[in-house]
Amino acid sequence: MRTDIKVQSKRSCMFCEGNASTKEDVWPVWLQKRFRSDEARVFAERQGSPVGSWTSGNAALQVRRVCGACNNGWMSRLENEVKPLVESILNDQLTTITPWAQSTIAVWAMKTAMVLEAVSSEEAWFYMKEDRRRLHSNRTMPARTSVSVAKCVAQLDIYSAAKNHWTTSQTGEVRAHVTTMAFGSLAIQVVTIRTPISIPQNVRVTYDVSDGPWDTTLVEVWPVKHEPLAWPPKHGLQSEIGLEALTERLNPASLGSAKS
Repeated sequence: MRTDIKVQSKRSCMFCEGNASTKEDVWPVWLQKRFRSDEARVFAERQGSPVGSWTSGNAALQVRRVCGACNNGWMSRLENEVKPLVESILNDQLTTITPWAQSTIAVWAMKTAMVLEAVSSEEAWFYMKEDRRRLHSNRTMPARTSVSVAKCVAQLDIYSAAKNHWTTSQTGEVRAHVTTMAFGSLAIQVVTIRTPISIPQNVRVTYDVSDGPWDTTLVEVWPVKHEPLAWPPKHGLQSEIGLEALTERLNPASLGSAKS
């Protein structure tokens, strides 16, 4: 008599290679509660083609890619640190972003961008295993990453969009990953540029952006500035139109411009 035994392979934690035994909320529960009755929108694009689009009546979105030690350890501590900062922004109580707050928001945004990638198949992930391990181990951000925040006007939902860009330069392929997310009146954009190994780490890689009032709408929190930053910025992003313009801000044709 033949007996078929189905063996289920274990998924590894995306941050530490442990057993991914828990489900991680892409958007933390405290934010889900705040936007419980509103609409959540998610859009992801890889290499110019959409890989998924979600719209739901609540903000719940989970992935099973994290182990219990990470979920209940460093990720939980990070959520506890960033929660009062984000809530003070949403409650219009914050007037300056200290260097510590800049770093905390940036690391949390990067963690969220990485977890958001896990909604799609692993083959499509931009951030590498070493990027995630370093964020987990000592909160080291991936090289050539910038994080900016902006104020939204007439925007009541949770919103996110992830886009991959790439171009070929004289030194090889240059890639960029842009994650844009918004929670009511707060928008965050994470941009990471990946260059060929032939370009030294001390060489700054630049890119062009679309026309827009970015100098007066975006506040860059990573790399961290050594002084408090004024908040809110002079201008805000108007509703979903402003968020879509922010999502499309990067000009992929300009990737790879290097300056020493």
